[in-house]
Amino acid sequence: EQKRAEEWSLYVCRLLLRFILRCSFWLTIKDEPTEEDWDRLIPRNQSCMIMINHTSSLDGFFFGAMASPNIMQRAKSLMIGKSFKMPVLGTCFRLLGHQPVHFLKDEEGKFSVDKVKQAPVNALIQKHVSSGGGILTFCPEGAINKTDPTRVQPHRRGSFQQAIDLRLPIYGFSSFGNHDFWPNACPIAGKRAKICCAIYAVHAWNDRLANGDDVSATTAADLALLCEKTMQASVDGVVAAHARA
Repeated sequence: EQKRAEEWSLYVCRLLLRFILRCSFWLTIKDEPTEEDWDRLIPRNQSCMIMINHTSSLDGFFFGAMASPNIMQRAKSLMIGKSFKMPVLGTCFRLLGHQPVHFLKDEEGKFSVDKVKQAPVNALIQKHVSSGGGILTFCPEGAINKTDPTRVQPHRRGSFQQAIDLRLPIYGFSSFGNHDFWPNACPIAGKRAKICCAIYAVHAWNDRLANGDDVSATTAADLALLCEKTMQASVDGVVAAHARA
């Protein structure tokens, strides 16, 4: 019953997010993926991970609006722990089934967490993606990129170990222009902006899984670096599309 309630809540959340963006007439969205695009990329019954590049507080909300109903209803997100302390939104995040990341440090390229607090969270996420069709969405950069939104930051490694242990395919959603619509210096969104987006697969990893290769010797650092390069290639594409639009 809880799972069903979360799925319907996520579905309604997606509709609300799309309505808000559609009412923002000063926002132009380019190359929005269709439901068919998502279905071609990610099979409807496949458990997987979806990476999101992180340049603005808008990113998670924008992904929720751009994801297909099937993707949104199967997704749980890992979010920084302090997000759940926000008035109203924190409660919404919990009701939607999203989970916190309890950071100890914020060192570039590291994933230092409170292992005691994080253990039950990891167990819940593992159960979710092991149940068949569950999706984990996360921002592997770990923090908003406030320097150069065209360059991907080093990926934190923790979540990639789960991809190795559970043999999870990895996909991505990249966007550019979010930082214009919701600048990091502004408490709320709403600036005039143009956003370009794209979806992609980490083929070098997914193909190994599809071929039945033994990936046990792959380290989280290796996979994080591969995904970082793949995300950068996608971000390069949306940055170029943004310049042309």
